[in-house]
Amino acid sequence: MKASALITRITGMRWLWKAILILALAAVFGYLYTRGVSPVWAALAIVFFRGFLRFLYKIACIIVAAALLFAIISGLVF
Repeated sequence: MKASALITRITGMRWLWKAILILALAAVFGYLYTRGVSPVWAALAIVFFRGFLRFLYKIACIIVAAALLFAIISGLVF
């Protein structure tokens, strides 16, 4: 397959990625709503506290990476 055909195929599926994103956001906002957080307040928090949410995301990534590293090392030791 030529590169141009592959690029055309990927960009043609852009609507699929948008649909997946919309479904994921609906699930997240639905979960927050069941926990008592209004979707409007959640969206405002995402918009206004973008830097803080990036910081939390980086911390979560570090914790997950440390847990995976610990699991791999413990599997090698035992």
